[in-house]
Amino acid sequence: MSKFMHKLVEALRSREQYLEDHSTHPVFESAEGSDFKQDYENLVSELKEFSGRIKSLAETGEDYDEHFERKINDENEHLSIKIDTWSKSLEKK
Repeated sequence: MSKFMHKLVEALRSREQYLEDHSTHPVFESAEGSDFKQDYENLVSELKEFSGRIKSLAETGEDYDEHFERKINDENEHLSIKIDTWSKSLEKK
């Protein structure tokens, strides 16, 4: 199970990294894009917090069921992220 959790945290980090890498997109250069960029930067921060929370929960070994869903919209650009993650101990009979 710890191998699975490690891969999950790696996947969350790769999503985080993708968002960070694309935070310099030309769409952010316009005056209208500045609001979208602020929303985008807030999204990246929230995703980092979520990733940290999942990592902490995974390290404790306790059961959890966490969800992250955000949408950013402006006139021309739309971004939607949804992440569901959980861990549940299996009972042996």
